Amino acid sequence: MKTYLTLWYSSEGDSPIEVGKKLNALGFVDQQGNYDFSYSWDKRPPVDELLRLGNLIQKKLHGSKAVFKMETI
Repeated sequence: MKTYLTLWYSSEGDSPIEVGKKLNALGFVDQQGNYDFSYSWDKRPPVDELLRLGNLIQKKLHGSKAVFKMETI
């Protein structure tokens, strides 16, 4: 399974490069196409693990003014 992120950036916040570095530090890989980043799971994660990952992303991007959408398929 993979978790995909779509991001929206603000001209008042961190640059896309800085946001990307923060997400790479969490294990996300840059993507091209419909999604901006992906995170690979070894097995099907339970919902609480997905929510934990969402919390980590939120904490890492706090103050960056970036907004994200998370989708796991």
